[in-house]
Amino acid sequence: MSMPVRLFSLLLLLCLLQGCASAPAVPKWNMQAVQRISHSAGQNAVTYFELGKFYQARGQLVLAAEAFAASIALDPQQLAARNALAVLDARQGRLEQAATALLVLVRDFPEAAQPLNNLGYVYYLQGELAQASSMLEQAMARDGGTALARNNLQLVQAAQLALVPAAPAAPAVAVAPEALAEIEIINGNGIRGMAAQVRVRVQARGMAVSRLRNQPGFRQERSQILYAPGHARQADALRQALAQRGEAMQLVAVASLGRGAGIRLILGRDQA
Repeated sequence: MSMPVRLFSLLLLLCLLQGCASAPAVPKWNMQAVQRISHSAGQNAVTYFELGKFYQARGQLVLAAEAFAASIALDPQQLAARNALAVLDARQGRLEQAATALLVLVRDFPEAAQPLNNLGYVYYLQGELAQASSMLEQAMARDGGTALARNNLQLVQAAQLALVPAAPAAPAVAVAPEALAEIEIINGNGIRGMAAQVRVRVQARGMAVSRLRNQPGFRQERSQILYAPGHARQADALRQALAQRGEAMQLVAVASLGRGAGIRLILGRDQA
């Protein structure tokens, strides 16, 4: 199928999806390369940005990155797609690349809270706690950045406290960089739509959700967060983000989760 025909079909899908009564969805589009984009009717930076969010919500990060790159090619000075692409780099472990891109965004949009918050979180994952704290404090001072930046700042402060030596002679322990984990959410209580609702909350924290599925029998009494080696800090961050619904979930370290997931969230009946 030629590129114009494929693009027309996918833009038609966008119109159909946006007209549904269910939760709004972003159209699907399979692109080849940014350099092959032709600027025909309907192709604009906003369209490609929405396509990127569509792929991102479904864990198709490579396609999401291509769509965000297409949006940037059409509007190189924008904030949204550049920020989204930097977040994808961080999720796939390219923390240095993400930090560099976010630094440029902070320079280009000094009053925007979002790039400051995201840069602070990337610094946190790199173990650069002083820089993380500085970025997050600046994000809190911007309009629209207070709540999320405050939560992330609490994570940084907790990590800083963990580095305080028990005695003056005790050496500080370096914090190793931690790549962003893919999160699998399992509905273990049988409440329809709960896993999808939690996915929205998790993604709002800048975390990637790889898949949703149901637990056979729905017999999970208490919610748990299982995490593979190298993802302890992110698992704890997820637990704190979801603790607003009541008692904090149990953290369980495991050797492996399979399917590429680094963290598995099992929703129990205590979340009903």
